[in-house]
Amino acid sequence: MYNLSLFLHIISAFFIAYSVLYGSLNDSIKISSKLFRINLILLSSMSIVSILTATWIISIANYSHSSFWITASYALWFILILINEGLIRRKYINAKKEGIAEINVSIQYISMSIVVAMLTFLMIYKPTF
Repeated sequence: MYNLSLFLHIISAFFIAYSVLYGSLNDSIKISSKLFRINLILLSSMSIVSILTATWIISIANYSHSSFWITASYALWFILILINEGLIRRKYINAKKEGIAEINVSIQYISMSIVVAMLTFLMIYKPTF
C-alpha cells in the first residue's frame, strides 16, 4: 500500500508542477483559453489528492503529524490552494464578467512557484528542528 500511495502522491505532484509551470511561463493568459480553465481545476484537485495521499503515507510510514516538515507542508498546500482559488480564480471570474480578454497572473504564479519549490525541499530533505 505504501508504494501505491507514494505513486499517487508523486503523480499528483507532477500535475501540480505542470499547472504552476504553465502559469509561470505565460505573463498574461487569455480568458478564453481552455487550457487555463483546465489548469485552474487541475491544480486544486491534484492538491487535494496530494494532501490525501500524503496523509495516507504518513499513517503507513508511521511519521508524526507534529514533525516540522509535515506541518509546514500542510500549511504550504493550503497557501497553494488559497492562491489558486482566492486570487487567480477570482481574477478570472471578474475579468470574465467585465469582458476583459487577458489577465496578468504572473505574480500569483511566481508565488506559487516559490511555494512548490519549498514543498519539494520539504519532501526531499524532511528537515527537523
